[in-house]
Amino acid sequence: MADYDLDTDAYLNTISSVDEQDDLDIFSTHTLFETMGDPAGKSVIDLCCGDGRLSWKLLEMGAKSVIGVDISGEMLKRAEEKRKLLPVDEQERIGFVRADLRNSGLTLPPVDIVTGLYVFHYADTPEGIWGMGRFISRNLKADGRCALVTLSPDLDPEGDHSLAQAEAGISIQYQSGPESRFRIGEFSCPVWRWDRDVLERELGMAGLRDIAWEGTDLPDSRPDLQARYMEWRKNPQCVVFSARRARLI
Repeated sequence: MADYDLDTDAYLNTISSVDEQDDLDIFSTHTLFETMGDPAGKSVIDLCCGDGRLSWKLLEMGAKSVIGVDISGEMLKRAEEKRKLLPVDEQERIGFVRADLRNSGLTLPPVDIVTGLYVFHYADTPEGIWGMGRFISRNLKADGRCALVTLSPDLDPEGDHSLAQAEAGISIQYQSGPESRFRIGEFSCPVWRWDRDVLERELGMAGLRDIAWEGTDLPDSRPDLQARYMEWRKNPQCVVFSARRARLI
């Protein structure tokens, strides 16, 4: 989105400080990685990759190849700068492509896994959701799997008041309609919270099946974090969406 091109530093400075808080990083990725499965030796597309926040993790976990896709040219510029610092053999395993997932006809070599951190809430219309679903189904192998994090369609806005979340400087200002406003530190941009029936209808028509939703959570090995994030866990702001390809598009 254009917002990320205009306020790139404001976003990256805050998200870097959030990632340094190991508990928040675990909250973002624990359930995602459990749902996705081990990416080692597999080909992966990272949607809404930004500067590669998730892409680098996938590379470290042994993914055979990673392609990051994002609409922000400035974010991709930062990702490419980081890629050039990698050893040559690792540079060859990761690349970045600019595309608007809502209406892109981009076709890549089909991959084993399509993933991403925070995806469908950037669709500003139901047609945009369908476009994202079509991109996923078109670029996923027949036996591949999609697992990504997105804003929960079941979120209760009245109960979205986690103290831990506020301490991290993260908030969403909800409106009566789908459009809301996401804030993290000094950065803000519009996001859209769609009902589950709208999402499942559009994504199903786009060629995805076995659709499932699971709230982001923390590992059983961290009861300390489970207690700290109790409010967030009861009413998860984000969920892991998973699906498989239904047919060729």
